[in-house]
Amino acid sequence: MEEVNWQKVRNEFETDMRVKLHNLPGHREVPENLKEFRGIISHEFPETSSTELFQKLIAILLEGKPVDVKKMRNDFLKPELKREAEILSKFSEEFNELKASADNWVRDNLPEERLQILWKEHKTSLPRRYTIYKNPDTPFGEIATDTLARYFLIAV
Repeated sequence: MEEVNWQKVRNEFETDMRVKLHNLPGHREVPENLKEFRGIISHEFPETSSTELFQKLIAILLEGKPVDVKKMRNDFLKPELKREAEILSKFSEEFNELKASADNWVRDNLPEERLQILWKEHKTSLPRRYTIYKNPDTPFGEIATDTLARYFLIAV
């Protein structure tokens, strides 16, 4: 496997996520009845989903009308998660190699404490899907590793 420039991948990822999440209001700016839907957009949709899909969902959110969260999950989220799972399954060996390589880079360049600070200061999106992990205490470094490897395999 070729050597991956993880800093470049991270930069592309961060730029891509800024574009995809453009116009997404903050958690405090959303009415209570739309917080769950906003959370799905912000923390559950795969980073590899299209910009058009993210912007479509954000537009629905910005309308401010009640949203059938279950229907949104079925119509939009489930197909994206299925697509992602199929790709990761098909390329599981490559994905595992990428994760090992990304893990080394993350440990050397983004230690847990730094990732926590960057996340709190809204300077990174790497751990944005932290809600999908069964263990709520999953270290951000592990999430960042998984995110970078998944993003590189699917989107780059």
